[in-house]
Amino acid sequence: MNVSFVSPGFLIALSLIAIPIVIHLFNFRKFRKVYFTNVKFLKELRQETTSRSKLKHLLVLASRILAVTFLVLAFAQPYIPAASGTKISSQRAVSIFVDNSFSMEAVTREGTLLDVARKSAKDIALSYHPSDQFQLLTGDFDPVNQRMLSREEFLAALDGIKISTSSRKLSEIIERQSEALSNSGSEENSAIVLSDFQKNMADLESVNNQTSVRVNLIPVTGTEVANISIDSCWFTQPVIQPNQPSELNIRIKNTGQLDASAVPVRLTINGVQKAVAAADVPSMNYTDLTLNFTAGSTGWQKAVVTVTDHPVVFDDQYYFSFKVTDYANMLSINSGTGSPYLNALFEKTGFFRLNEVNEMQIDYSTLLSNAVIFLNELKSIPTGLSAELKKYVKNGGTLVVVPDSAIDLQSYASFLTGLGIAPYSGFIQNEDRVQNIATDDPLFTGVFSSLAKSGETVDLPKTTGYFIQSGGGSTGGEVLMRLRSGTPFLSRHLTENGQVYLFFNGFSNPGSNFSRHAIFVPVIYRIALSSGDQPPLSWTIGKNDRIELTSLTLTGEQVLHLINTELGIDAIPGHRSTGTGTVLTVNNQITQAGHYELRKGDETVSVPSFNFNRDESDLRFEDAETLREMAAKFGLPSFSILDGNPEAISGKFSEINQGTRLWKYCIMLVLIFLVIETALLKFWKQ
Repeated sequence: MNVSFVSPGFLIALSLIAIPIVIHLFNFRKFRKVYFTNVKFLKELRQETTSRSKLKHLLVLASRILAVTFLVLAFAQPYIPAASGTKISSQRAVSIFVDNSFSMEAVTREGTLLDVARKSAKDIALSYHPSDQFQLLTGDFDPVNQRMLSREEFLAALDGIKISTSSRKLSEIIERQSEALSNSGSEENSAIVLSDFQKNMADLESVNNQTSVRVNLIPVTGTEVANISIDSCWFTQPVIQPNQPSELNIRIKNTGQLDASAVPVRLTINGVQKAVAAADVPSMNYTDLTLNFTAGSTGWQKAVVTVTDHPVVFDDQYYFSFKVTDYANMLSINSGTGSPYLNALFEKTGFFRLNEVNEMQIDYSTLLSNAVIFLNELKSIPTGLSAELKKYVKNGGTLVVVPDSAIDLQSYASFLTGLGIAPYSGFIQNEDRVQNIATDDPLFTGVFSSLAKSGETVDLPKTTGYFIQSGGGSTGGEVLMRLRSGTPFLSRHLTENGQVYLFFNGFSNPGSNFSRHAIFVPVIYRIALSSGDQPPLSWTIGKNDRIELTSLTLTGEQVLHLINTELGIDAIPGHRSTGTGTVLTVNNQITQAGHYELRKGDETVSVPSFNFNRDESDLRFEDAETLREMAAKFGLPSFSILDGNPEAISGKFSEINQGTRLWKYCIMLVLIFLVIETALLKFWKQ
């Protein structure tokens, strides 16, 4: 058995053993002479008495030696090192993470899981030496929690932990703890995580297995609860028009073991109920539900989807916002006269307003105000126009490139390559016909009948000439229409924040019938509908701290405010100009779900909506045994998993991390040998 000492310097006091030995070697007792007439029997008695006296003295000597020995050992504090072989140092640093996410609100016999975690953290801290350093970390990841605390400061800070909207992955927690411990200056560092270890947070596969910090995972046992939650929402149409039917898709999740039937779902816009339905959600799965509604007014719309579910209710509402406009601007940049085909298509739509301009008369300051820009059969693309169009696409715009049959290949190559798109490499005079169409793409939804999709012959556009393309671009385009020869006829490229539609033939080419074909109208109209910078419907609290607003510019000392009058919140987000708009930084200022008006003075420039993190909706947990198996599987030898009732956690933690302390047993042995000595002197008569 390997025994070590906390204070081995005290072992020098073992030299005190010499004191009882010296006392017994020099017995200073005085004897009286007693005269007898016959000493024959006394000689025999003297021999017996002397033997008994020597045995008694030896036993007393041994008791005193052992008492002194174990007293010295008690001061040296012997211990049996833990299995890891850790040496107990004079000062240690420990980081303790206390999970304060929504799932820690679950109630147990000892209170909420957060109460249990706080008590365990307190017991663990008390098992350390008062001079050790502590870090208290919670899911808020507050920068102030990166500093180390004394034990008294740590215990005081524990009482201030409240339930938070933040949800962190285990890999994030360990990384944060390791960073703080690396700056502690202590030779011995350890990290402790007190959590219910939801399945979606226990990502041990993502933890750095090279960390030198000893990590102790302590599951705070919770009860798995069935829960119905709204996971996300999205529109079928990219553009919501006033007084036009629209479709909202809703994903509803069920994390329970039983199927959920007829779950009530309600859509409210600006406080008015617009649709209601009932959803059947299978266990451990999700259901996508579609609600139909009509937006009756323009401007920003504040919407809420609600389900009815108990006892977990924080995820029963999903807030989102969207903007409804009367019209959308489009621009056609022409080399000569305008395009009769585009004019005929958009002239009477009402929603789209097509403006045409000659390539020599472009007002670059108006480009960003257009949802779609058509490069209509330009011979070349000047450098200035190329730079502005790249900025437009980066800002989320939709660009449609329609080449003339006799273009400057080098000019187009420079422009397209700058967008990460493989350029045109030449024009082929050859009769061909469109053979393949990506009918599953949203661009063609509802355009073809079921007969056409089944493979029956359909009249598709034809051409007598088309451009070919050089090797693949860095962004990788989607071919939406392809000729029999395998050459693309129409492709889509997602680049930066926008998209580029690339045609391989001009609309006015007399050898092509595409602009006069029936498919021309739905294709161009769908491209227009899919255009524009579509901001997210909502953001996640504690996860999305950045909001990009491409259409917002600030000047001078202008200040933005995020305001929710119902909650009484008025936050001032950080912001910076990007040249193409403004990026807002929330920095954990938003902690309540709801709609927030972003105001610049008295003007409402946007209505961002925030929701609680849906990671907390899945109330399934990893137990201690599973965590051990995962730690072994992903090669994490420095990880230990402790389980048991809260009262036993401190003792188990002390045993695993500090070894088995023996000084108490030494004190007990000191007392035992002193009692033995006293008994020998009092009851053993010579």
